[in-house]
Amino acid sequence: MLKFLSIATLGVVLSLCISVSAFAQISLSAENMALGGGGTAYLTGYEALFVNPANLRIQEKKYSLQISLLQSGVYNEYLLPETDFSARTQQFRSAFLPYKSLNSDYELIEADRSSILRRNYPGSRRVAPFQSMADLHWFGVKWKGDRKSYALSLRTRVFSKYELGKGYFSSTAVENGDNLYLDRSFRHQYQTLHELSFGYAESFDFLNGLSPQLSEFIVGIAPKIVIAGSHIDAQYDNVYHYHDGDENWVRSARYQQYSTGSFTENRPFVTQNGTVSFIDGSLSDLSKPAGIGFGLDVGITYMITFGGDLSFLQRETATTQKSLRLSFSITDLGAIYQFDQPYKMSTQRVEEELTELPGVSDFRFSGAPNEHWFFLNNQDDTPFELDSDQSEDTFYTMMPTSVQAGALFQINRIKLMGDVRLPVINHEFASKAPVVYLGTELKLLPFLPLRLGTRIAPHLPGYYTLGFRVESKYFELKTALKVKSSQIGPTNEIVGASMAGIKVYIP
Repeated sequence: MLKFLSIATLGVVLSLCISVSAFAQISLSAENMALGGGGTAYLTGYEALFVNPANLRIQEKKYSLQISLLQSGVYNEYLLPETDFSARTQQFRSAFLPYKSLNSDYELIEADRSSILRRNYPGSRRVAPFQSMADLHWFGVKWKGDRKSYALSLRTRVFSKYELGKGYFSSTAVENGDNLYLDRSFRHQYQTLHELSFGYAESFDFLNGLSPQLSEFIVGIAPKIVIAGSHIDAQYDNVYHYHDGDENWVRSARYQQYSTGSFTENRPFVTQNGTVSFIDGSLSDLSKPAGIGFGLDVGITYMITFGGDLSFLQRETATTQKSLRLSFSITDLGAIYQFDQPYKMSTQRVEEELTELPGVSDFRFSGAPNEHWFFLNNQDDTPFELDSDQSEDTFYTMMPTSVQAGALFQINRIKLMGDVRLPVINHEFASKAPVVYLGTELKLLPFLPLRLGTRIAPHLPGYYTLGFRVESKYFELKTALKVKSSQIGPTNEIVGASMAGIKVYIP
């Protein structure tokens, strides 16, 4: 089964990267993506397992069994946009496929650096984050009982996140009072997670009826087994500081790296002529089990129906049409034991005085696995010349725990929703600050819901989302698209897309 997951993940992510170019958060399902990335109060299908399990109890369609296969999505942030079709396809692929060698296509000219600075380092920003994620729901099943609703799902998440200091692309330091800072820090994190989740939701009778309206208080819980692929966390804290009146720049630098699986097995070495070389890896290798863990998603929803909506009392014959939902959830609560070829490399912190700053980078960084070895080794201040300590002790990593709060107002063919997400753990899957998601769904036709959304996060690139669903009594198909936003509105830069194979409803 695990071998099948590794091989299949390779094919699926490759097809995702190709299909997104052709078309062109917690979860990258089509519904979640189309609504900007939220869904804490909205999602009611099996997808609620990973966002808010309490919503499994809400019935918006008449069925006893829901089955979904191969729902997938991809999201990619990048330093520079590519307008050429083949180059854009390669840009999506490079976020997930292991890096092979220095590529002349990644060489920077001065115009490229100007564009990078303008797009990613406005004002006094010293560091810019970039995220990429592929999300595949292999299958999802939801069914209802007399007093409880249940769901089961298997999904795979492939995630890459990197942070680059402004100093790699500009020799102009950032002022802060009497101090000048040139930030050449770097961090790259990569992880694959295979998650098997089972959950249920039920009405909490003790709190029901506290409101004079028809209302229901619902709780849900979804434990999951997590099989982790190869993991890497490479962090280079490298900052140049100049205080008014000092004669020289002061550099403070330290490098450390944790890795498992393929990242450890294929770590590079420096040849006699000074070049970096290593054994070629593959996405299949990165997906093979290297860690095992346990996670938990829990949620609560308080829902009030109005205007003749009797779905609480007539679950077998009526669906929810008019309601106000208030939701709260905690997702990805857990840890992973990283056991396969664990490796840690760290250096002592270096403090030194310098008369001049290093030159800017001649290459861009795409975020590909193992690319950091080449990118950092090509710099004047490479960390790989520093003395390092090495260890092969096993270690734990935390799941990307976060808390979400959301609200949804539904009246017939209109839904308005908003979410706030706050990360608890600083993790590659999570941002470092609260993120707000806003979305709306309009049913222009009874069988054709249209969804629009956006994300508000000053520290992250903005985007707008568009999605729609074609639905009938027995099945539905849905899709979504994300485009990068600018100060004047949407652009033609596609940063994400999601598709669902098919979702079937059995009465």
